[in-house]
Amino acid sequence: MIEYRYGILSEKTREILAELGIYPIEEDFKGESVCNVIYFDETLPEIIEEQYLTRTPVEDTGWEEKWKEFIKPGNLTDSIRYEFDASIQSDENTIIINPSMAFGTGTHPTTKCAAELLENVCSGKNVIDAGCGSGILAITASKRGAAKVYAFDNDPVALFNTYENISLNHIDNIYAWAGVIESFRGEVQVVVANIITSVLKIIHPHVMALRPEYIIYSGILDSEYGEFISSLKLEGCEVAGESSHKEWRGVLIKCR
Repeated sequence: MIEYRYGILSEKTREILAELGIYPIEEDFKGESVCNVIYFDETLPEIIEEQYLTRTPVEDTGWEEKWKEFIKPGNLTDSIRYEFDASIQSDENTIIINPSMAFGTGTHPTTKCAAELLENVCSGKNVIDAGCGSGILAITASKRGAAKVYAFDNDPVALFNTYENISLNHIDNIYAWAGVIESFRGEVQVVVANIITSVLKIIHPHVMALRPEYIIYSGILDSEYGEFISSLKLEGCEVAGESSHKEWRGVLIKCR
């Protein structure tokens, strides 16, 4: 994968990238506004006309083989199992994961909390997985009947891993990109975010701006849960469900 850095992108270029399911990461670099675009190979300059400022290969650290020594397959929810062996057949109740360096093996309690709340509300709906890591929650939504799933992460390694896991599970309705939630332009009914509470608080206004039917937040410690819920401006929404594993909590918020 290659990270291309551009200046301000034209509306035409943004439309081309959006058709490819790519949303640029906008940031300040040395006092100038720039847009970073992660792409699989060297053909991006052939697709869009604008000249990039820098081009940087995204390096592989070699960690992706070592994880196999430490984690084992198991149950993500009561009805969904995760496996790490690509020779096992993926089906509606089995997710094949190569977690590489991305968060989301299925073993962590916060992933389980999010998946349990997600699997019952996503059928027939458009879902966005904010901070997708390995893509396991996006894949869960797809296997539970989501119409479209949008998945993003600001870590290019995570994005590469997401695409790999989408392929392992033979899924064709997940659209993944490197970016942030502010860059998303589209209609969704479900937002799921499995991130630490400090980041959940930051993205919450942007999540609310999407006007979803359901919001699922996970990554909340028991000791933080009460304060976290109180801090959210739910604006007519209400807590509709909870999930907990060990010292972690997830919450389902119904908005309309």
